[in-house]
Amino acid sequence: MQMIKTLFIAPYSGLAEAAKKVSIPTDFNVDIKVGDLEGGVEIARLAEEEGYDLIISRGGTASMIQEEVSIPVVHIDINGYDMLRVFTFISGIDSKIAIVGFENITRGAATVCNILDYDIELITIKSRFEVKDRLIQLKQQGISVVIGDVITFQEAEKVGLRGILITSGKESIMNAFEVAQRHYKLFQSVNNRANYFHNIVKALPYPIILVNKDYEIMDRNNRFMKKFNNDEIVTSSTIRKLIKSVIINKEVQWTEIEDNKNFYEIQLFLADEKESIVGIIIQSSISLDGKIKSFKIQSESIHMPIIGESEKVIRLRDNLKCYADSKDPLFIVGEDGTGKNTIAQSIHFEKFGQKYPFVSLEGKHVTFSELRELEAILKKMQKGTLVINNVEEIPIENQLLLVDFFNKIPLSIKIISISNKPYKPLVIEGKIDTKFMEKISKLVLHISPLRERKVDIKPFIGYFLSEFHAENGNETLGIKTEAVDYLMQFDWLGNFRQLKQVVRELSVMSTSYYIELSHVKELMNDMETSYKDVENVLPIKGTLEEMEQQIIKRVMEEENHNQTKVAKRLGINRSTLWRKLNQDN
Repeated sequence: MQMIKTLFIAPYSGLAEAAKKVSIPTDFNVDIKVGDLEGGVEIARLAEEEGYDLIISRGGTASMIQEEVSIPVVHIDINGYDMLRVFTFISGIDSKIAIVGFENITRGAATVCNILDYDIELITIKSRFEVKDRLIQLKQQGISVVIGDVITFQEAEKVGLRGILITSGKESIMNAFEVAQRHYKLFQSVNNRANYFHNIVKALPYPIILVNKDYEIMDRNNRFMKKFNNDEIVTSSTIRKLIKSVIINKEVQWTEIEDNKNFYEIQLFLADEKESIVGIIIQSSISLDGKIKSFKIQSESIHMPIIGESEKVIRLRDNLKCYADSKDPLFIVGEDGTGKNTIAQSIHFEKFGQKYPFVSLEGKHVTFSELRELEAILKKMQKGTLVINNVEEIPIENQLLLVDFFNKIPLSIKIISISNKPYKPLVIEGKIDTKFMEKISKLVLHISPLRERKVDIKPFIGYFLSEFHAENGNETLGIKTEAVDYLMQFDWLGNFRQLKQVVRELSVMSTSYYIELSHVKELMNDMETSYKDVENVLPIKGTLEEMEQQIIKRVMEEENHNQTKVAKRLGINRSTLWRKLNQDN
């Protein structure tokens, strides 16, 4: 039997995971990769050279690939099952909803809407370049949720709407393989070889490369070649978006990326305006003493929806613009896991969108030299948001450094401080300097814990399930009412972070489309037993920081000192784990 060497390019990770679970016909030899639009095209360009017979993809990504390659491209169509699946996700949403997509989406959606008597506005587009303007118009009309393909989903985040992705199920994937079988022998060809790298820039003492508007590396120096054994660090989707932004806006951009166990600070600048050449400087985010830098720069923020139906959440959404427009520093206080950083990112997006960076600072570990470096960066940026995390943990000496720092940065920088504890007791106890507190707390926003707004549990469960489905193709679509009622009996001391972990585990446990009460009872009973076991093994003695160290050491042992697994289990990123492991050194 002649094998059909097939490249399956999924525009989103959940489609790739769903494809892995499908029983693929035995005459296919399939490789599955994730790439959306230009990213998918880049993957496809190499397909012919690598000997693939055909490509399977979906939506706008498939259409773009078809224009760039000569081997057959089979489209994954969106069928009735896919539309019913997404309508199940939105069944509990009271906001105004619209569907934006090409005719293959809206035609089927119109039929389903008529059958189910849904009042949903349908917008048919003919080009992906129409999407942004259409979404802006819908937002002005009071629409807050839009449904569509990957293009619609991504653009919705950029304009401040909640996007829901129409995902493809197993039925659609199997249909695509059946079509591929029928058309395989009709098309075969060979792709042109990729362009080679240009000459190396040798003189510069730090890693630097020059990239053109098509994301081709024009030059790279010896330092880059010595430090990096591949080009993945500079070909990520984040870097490509920033390259395009530098060319269009002619402004310097910053970001931080992670490559295996390393963190890098990236600066992009316009090296040649006429030829649209962008220079990329790569510097380690590790300081000279071996510690990770205390600040992180995120150039492209995304819209973070503030989920919930409680009066407090509704009031917060209504006042979001007021917080964004205020020139006073904002102090956000609330228990750990209540979404303070999400709210800070929402305020940033409301004020700046994606044009200016979002900078996070861990004041506890900041040094004088790092503040001088950050001061220079903020002066170049002129606009953006600076978030100071864990204010309650910042030593007095660092607070005094920050007071001087605040006086030197541009007034146009939005300052948001975040604390797990109210500031007044901290001031009384002498843990917070009064001058420092005066600088950061002219405007205070209190975030209530989950136990005081349990009505928000149900919408968050729906949000999390939708997120997990898009990430890894989980088939769980909802949760039974009695299961939600059972979850509302708990106090949720870990707030929404704890709830998200529980929902993730429930979505894996469930063998049907809906989480049952029995699943919830089983998991919560197991968790209660685990907590009791931890209390028996780790006695509650010493300070909170000392107990935290005990827990981290225990998890490190259980995970064979694999820091990636430990960080995932503890619900923190690897840089935070690194700091906690080395805070006593």
